[in-house]
Amino acid sequence: MSVADQSPGTRVSAPKKVALPPGLAEARPEFFAPTLRGRQHHNPWGSLKLPGPRDLLRWRMERGNRPKARTIGELQVIDAPLERLAELRGGGRALWIGHASFLLEVDQLRVVVDPIFGRVAGVMGRRTPAALGPDDLPPLGAVLVTHGHHDHLDPASLKALARRYGASLPFIVPTGLGRCLPSACARVIELGWWESVDVDGVEVALVPAQHWHRRIIDTNESLWGGFVLRGSRTIYHSGDTGFFAGFEAIGAVFPGIDVACLPLGAYEPRWFMRAQHMSPEESIDAFEALGARHLVGMHWGAFDLSDEPIDAGPRLLHATVAERGLDRGRFHVLWPGGSVAAGESLERVGVAEM
Repeated sequence: MSVADQSPGTRVSAPKKVALPPGLAEARPEFFAPTLRGRQHHNPWGSLKLPGPRDLLRWRMERGNRPKARTIGELQVIDAPLERLAELRGGGRALWIGHASFLLEVDQLRVVVDPIFGRVAGVMGRRTPAALGPDDLPPLGAVLVTHGHHDHLDPASLKALARRYGASLPFIVPTGLGRCLPSACARVIELGWWESVDVDGVEVALVPAQHWHRRIIDTNESLWGGFVLRGSRTIYHSGDTGFFAGFEAIGAVFPGIDVACLPLGAYEPRWFMRAQHMSPEESIDAFEALGARHLVGMHWGAFDLSDEPIDAGPRLLHATVAERGLDRGRFHVLWPGGSVAAGESLERVGVAEM
């Protein structure tokens, strides 16, 4: 871990363990066990079978032979998203930039999570442009990266942010991931699961996710996870994850999550994706296990990553909410550039009516 000299604008504490409710680690030790075995990290509950080369070949062959349903085409992108965000009241605010990229605000802290403003790995194009670019963003307190897959850790986007905001900008990442960041990211802070730092008075914690890491040939040499921001309001970003019982543990450690940013895309075919990416139905299950107040969908609409149409997830979310008789007012699908704000009630702009 390397931490550059702190600037007056961003105060970052040393990492520390998150306070746990009494007895929780003893009752569910698998979610608090060490993640490192030799040189590789793993999910201690042992439920994830990584896709192997044969699985990948089978999926690619099946995908090539299967006609894909038509989609709505390019999604709407909200004009002047920062001005629209400023209209909302509440101590916890989330602006969806696109894919898994969010601008999150809790009290006085403003961060960007998993910024990717262009292509995946410079190769896979976007179906929908990002709602904000690096030069459009307001002042930031930190950049958070959930894991090393190319649609979440984009060196070009991180380099652009580092050049714009300077060497004092903190990049907060899971253990081992700092080596994958561009050298322009001078101030890197690595966290293990259930570790946190205080950033300008807001707790920023890394929590477990059921996933894996690979850039090229470094399988699981870096950790992965989700982030919780806790101040007067609490926002959770899951990163990439399959469904696992650890959501209950996250909700127990961080009770009263106001906004949970959960995935709605890259979930088909289930035989290949289930262990690593949730379906919309499973995101609802995760939302309920977390005990969160509101769900905001992400990880759909930007990149053609899997077999379902890029706009299928939001439709399935709404259908499942109706089928289960849930309160639709707690489930929010936004156009890129849309925002929500959690206060005594939830306000929102840029809602996708689908």
